[in-house]
Amino acid sequence: MIYLCQKTRPSLKMNLDLIKTFIIQQVHKLQGHRHHHVLDSDTMDDEEEDEEELTRDEFNLNKMIILVTAAGKIFGIKSTNGRPEWQLFLPELSPFKRYGKEKLFLFVQRTTAHFPNPPQCTVLGRNKRTGEGHIFSFNPITGKPIKGMPPTGIKLNYNVLQVSMLGKMDENFLKGIILLDENFKMYTFPESFRKVIEEDTSSIFMFVADISTGIITGFKTESKNKELVSNKVWTVNLQKKQQTITGIYGKRAVEHVHSQGRVLGDRSVLYKYLNPNLIVVVTEGEDTTSSSQKGPGNFISIYLIDSVTGHMVFHCSHKRSKGPVNVIHSENWVVYNYFNQKSRRYEIAVLELFEGKDQSNATAFSSFSAPREPLVLRQSYIMPLAISTMATTITEKGITSKNIIFALKLGGLLSLPKALLDPRRPIIPTQETMEEGTIPYIPELPVSTEAVINYNQSVYNVRDIQTSPAGLESTSLVLSYGLDLFFTRVTPSKMFDVLKEDFDYYFISLVLGGMFAVSFISQKLAGRKALTRAWK
Repeated sequence: MIYLCQKTRPSLKMNLDLIKTFIIQQVHKLQGHRHHHVLDSDTMDDEEEDEEELTRDEFNLNKMIILVTAAGKIFGIKSTNGRPEWQLFLPELSPFKRYGKEKLFLFVQRTTAHFPNPPQCTVLGRNKRTGEGHIFSFNPITGKPIKGMPPTGIKLNYNVLQVSMLGKMDENFLKGIILLDENFKMYTFPESFRKVIEEDTSSIFMFVADISTGIITGFKTESKNKELVSNKVWTVNLQKKQQTITGIYGKRAVEHVHSQGRVLGDRSVLYKYLNPNLIVVVTEGEDTTSSSQKGPGNFISIYLIDSVTGHMVFHCSHKRSKGPVNVIHSENWVVYNYFNQKSRRYEIAVLELFEGKDQSNATAFSSFSAPREPLVLRQSYIMPLAISTMATTITEKGITSKNIIFALKLGGLLSLPKALLDPRRPIIPTQETMEEGTIPYIPELPVSTEAVINYNQSVYNVRDIQTSPAGLESTSLVLSYGLDLFFTRVTPSKMFDVLKEDFDYYFISLVLGGMFAVSFISQKLAGRKALTRAWK
C-alpha cells in the first residue's frame, strides 16, 4: 500500500468542514445570530483531535521533514499528515548563490539513534548584512536551538568557500563539519571537533571550483601549530574561454552498495568501479568550430575526476546539445539528461564504470593506489517528455533495485526502473543476455501512466527531489518540493520483505501444527517399532 500526502492542498474532510462552516455562518447572519465563532472553535477542536503524537513506528516510515526556505524560515513537518509541527525564523539567514541557483546547506549531525544525546541538525548560509557565513544548530524534533546556540544563529567572521560534513564521530556520536574560507583556512563546527580531526588529518581532502576561471583546485588538510591548514595538491583547468562549469555532483554519503559486481550470463563477474572520491563535473559552451549552416552550436561536456588526486578518469562531449543538465551519481553509474539541438528532442545518457573481471582490492579503495583505467559503458535514450529534475531511490542496505524518479514538466512524478537505463541492453538478444536478465534495446524510454507515483495529484515547477531510506529494505521515501510539496513512498522491487494483507495466518498455523503432530507421532511409532525388533 503506497501512502500519498499532498501537503499544499486541503483534504476532502477539511473542504467539507469549511463548506459546512460557511453555510451555517451565512444562515446565522440571515437570522441575526452572532455566535458563529463557536462553530469555528469546534472545527479547530476536531482537527486537533485528528493530529497524532510523534511516535517511532515499527518500520521507521514516519519521518520529521526539515524544510529550509530562502527567506530564512525553518519548518518541521510530519510525514504522516503534512502539517507543520514547529517553525523557526532566522531574519539574518540568506542562501548562497551557486551555479546561478540559491542554495542553503542542511546537515544531519546526529540522529535519534544515539539516546540520551538529542538529535542535531545544522543549517549553513550567508549573513544578509555582511555576506559572511551564518550557521544555526537545532533539535529537528522539537525545533529548539541546541544548548549555547543563540536564537538567531552564529555569525561567522569569514566567507565560506567550501563546506563538508565528515563521517567521523566524536565521543558524543556527533559528526563534525569542516569549513574552508576564502583564504583557504579551515575551521570546524563545533570547535571541540578539532581534536578528532587532528588525530588523522591525512585522510581529509577538499576541492574548490572557481566558475570565473574554470579551475578546480584540490586541498589536503594538515595540522600546524594547533591550526588546520590546507595545502594545494592539484589543479585542473577546464578552460573558461571555451566552456563554463554549470554543476558538480558527488555521491551521497548515506548510500550503501550491496553488491560489488554484476553476474553475467556466462557466470563470470564484472566488478564495479566503486570510487567514493569520484565527482561529476558538467560544463557547457559554444562550439565555434562547427561548420553547420545554421551557425555555431552548443555542446555539453562530462568530466569524471578523482577529487583526491585530480586524476581525470573519463571525459565525453555532446555536440549540438544544451542544458539544463540534471545529473544522478550513484554507485558506479552516472545518469544525465540534455536537449539534443540537432534532433530537437530530450535525451538521457548513462555511464557505467567497471574494473573488469579482476578486482584490484575487495576490502578498501584508495585513490593513491587506484586500479587501472575503468571500463566505461555508455548509451543514450530518448525521453519523450520534458523533465525538470530527477533523482534515484535509496534503501537502507542497497539490496533493492533502484528506480529513477523524473519530475515531468506536465506535473507528474514518473518512476522508471534503472534496468531501462542499462548501457548493456543488447540490440539482438542472445542466450547469455537472456539469462542475465537484460532488456532488449529500444531507443525510446516507455512512459506509462501506471508509473506515475502521484496519480492525479499534479505537482508543477519541481525544483528538486529528495529520497531517504526507511526501516524496510524494500521501501524508499520520496519528497518533491517546488511550487507544491509532495511526499510518498515507493517500492522498486515490490514489498518482498512484508507479508501481504490477505496472508492466511490461520491456514499456515494449521499446516504447521499438523506437521508437528505428524512428526511427533511418527517418532513414537518408529521408536516402538525399533523396540519390538530388538525383542525379537
